[in-house]
Amino acid sequence: MLVEDDFPICGEWGWGGVRGVMNELEKGRHNSTLLDRWGGFVGTGGSGLIVHRSLLSVLIFLMRAHSDLISPLPPALPQRPADLIIQDCLLGNDPLCPRRPGGGSLVITSKLAMDHIGALSSTTKGRRYEEDKWKCGWRHPFHGQPEVVVVPI
Repeated sequence: MLVEDDFPICGEWGWGGVRGVMNELEKGRHNSTLLDRWGGFVGTGGSGLIVHRSLLSVLIFLMRAHSDLISPLPPALPQRPADLIIQDCLLGNDPLCPRRPGGGSLVITSKLAMDHIGALSSTTKGRRYEEDKWKCGWRHPFHGQPEVVVVPI
């Protein structure tokens, strides 16, 4: 699980959400190499992303391709921050990443299970958030998307 230092878990109920997502991911595992789901997301931005090890080589390639000065990606493709690259991969929106037929490759909590104590700053140039945004208990930004499985908390 990727966790930034300014995103603490939201107490015991937050840990319950993390456990719920992990349990759902384990239920989808048929064996160590055949998976139904490849990741979870209990926070926002780049924090709280749970990635199965089978995606690591793809994610490494994608991150390097997006950051290389001489990139193998089409020139018209916009540069994206690392958190969006990982999120798109887990959602199955990147053609190099696996996509579960019918959706549901990503498991999320219904609400954010991580606080954001550094909410006034962003890694995206020029972006600022309101101080009370993206905090414990906020509705998960992916809630309602057909490609996610939601664990209620």
